[in-house]
Amino acid sequence: MMQVGDLGLSKVKCQTLISSGVSGMLPWMAPELLNGTTILVSEKVDVYSFGIVLWEILTGEEPYAGLHYGAILGGIVMNTLRPPVPDSCDPEWRSLMEQCWATEPLQRPSFTQIAARLRSMAAAKKAQPYGN
Repeated sequence: MMQVGDLGLSKVKCQTLISSGVSGMLPWMAPELLNGTTILVSEKVDVYSFGIVLWEILTGEEPYAGLHYGAILGGIVMNTLRPPVPDSCDPEWRSLMEQCWATEPLQRPSFTQIAARLRSMAAAKKAQPYGN
């Protein structure tokens, strides 16, 4: 079973209202949390964050490291800001990341779907001859 942790900010998904204000790390926060379009916690906000983590794994960098928090906030809320994907990125990895940080939460995959895709990508990589 795949589990995702958030170091103490967790809520029960789909049952908890965001009543004490939004808390979390801005570069990893889904647009719907920042623009007020939802007050319910759902798996899809975590999927968005996981997509940003996939980018971090790919690049080894911190998302939006050179930007002021105001620019990050505005870009995420307006859905005009996502981390730049290197041209060398595997197309399947790119597709998964971009689907995770889709503007519309319903377009984001579930963690079950993400886990299946990651297993499939790993199996395909394992099956390739050494050096490819």
